[in-house]
Parts: sequence; C-alpha cells; structure tokens
Amino acid sequence: MSRIILLGAASFAALTLAACGDNMSSDAALIAPATETASADPASAENAAREAQDFVNAAGQASLVEIRTSEMALEKSSSADVKAFAQMMIDNHKASIDRLKAAASSAALMPPLDVLDDFHMRRINDLVETDGDADFDADYAALQVDAHNDAIRLFEDYSKDTDATAQLKMFADETLPALQTHKAEAEKIREIATKADKPANPS
Repeated sequence: MSRIILLGAASFAALTLAACGDNMSSDAALIAPATETASADPASAENAAREAQDFVNAAGQASLVEIRTSEMALEKSSSADVKAFAQMMIDNHKASIDRLKAAASSAALMPPLDVLDDFHMRRINDLVETDGDADFDADYAALQVDAHNDAIRLFEDYSKDTDATAQLKMFADETLPALQTHKAEAEKIREIATKADKPANPS
C-alpha cells in the first residue's frame, strides 16, 4: 500500500512539473513577443510623430503662401474674377490653418509656423519680380495652380500613409476636396488671365 502511495505521489509530482514546464514555456512565448514589440514601438512611434510634424509644417506653409499671394492679388489685380478667387483663398486657407492647428494640438504636436520659409518666400518674390503688374493675374493664377498641385500631392501622400496620425489623416481627408476645387478654379482664372494678356490680332 505504501508503495502504491509512493508511486502515485511520484507520478503526481512528475505531472505537476511537466505542467509547470508547459506553463513556463507558454508564459515565455507570451513575454518574448511583448518584449520585442515594446522595444520596436518607441522607434515606430517616434518616426510617426516626426512624419506628422513634417506634415503639419508643410501643410501650414502651403496654406500660408496661398494666403500671402492672394493678399497681393487683392492689392494688385484689377480683375473682379481674380479678386473674388483671391478672397476665397484667404478665407478658406485661414480656416484650414485653424483646423490644422486644432488637429496638431490634439495630437500633441507643435502648431504650424506663422512665417514663410525660404522656399515659399522665393515663390512670392518670383511672383513680384516676374513681369511686373502687367502680367500679375496670369502669374498669380499659374502660381496658385502649381501650389495647389503640390498641396494635393502632400495631402494625398499623408492620407495614404499607414502610420499617419489619426487626427491629421482626418484633417487631410476632409481638406482634399477643397484643395481640388481650388485647383480647378485656379485653372479657370489662369485661362481667363492668359487670354486677357494676349494682344488682340491686328485686323
């Protein structure tokens, strides 16, 4: 009887050790991936935050250059169509910057700068220095087409980024249709302004 008890106890101990071993293996399997993920997450999060801030900065500059050049159009253009378009750009892009600032704040990012960088300042200088005020409308419209092409590409790329910050992706998706509308309107203005700049054919 004692031998049976001893054998039973030995078998139970063996089973208990085996079960513990299995549990330890399972626990180790669970812990290892978590450790690997934890070590990978900070770098991934840091990269996503850097890309998000880059987008905030670029989107802010895109709106700012469109506002500044449109303010110039209100002063320099004599065309009612150009002035109406310029006012729409000012109103819409100021509102866009406000939404961008709100999205950046909710994502714990810095707001876009309120001053233009060197690249965008050169765009404004080119507009002023191209041909003088005589061809301003055509030059302004052409700049707006180019600027909106750049902005659309920027917003589309960020919207498709799998690491995009949720608040900024929403902002990009909501803003894209307006940018596409602006581009179409700028193309119309460019066509009108270009025709107006061409001298009439002699009769």
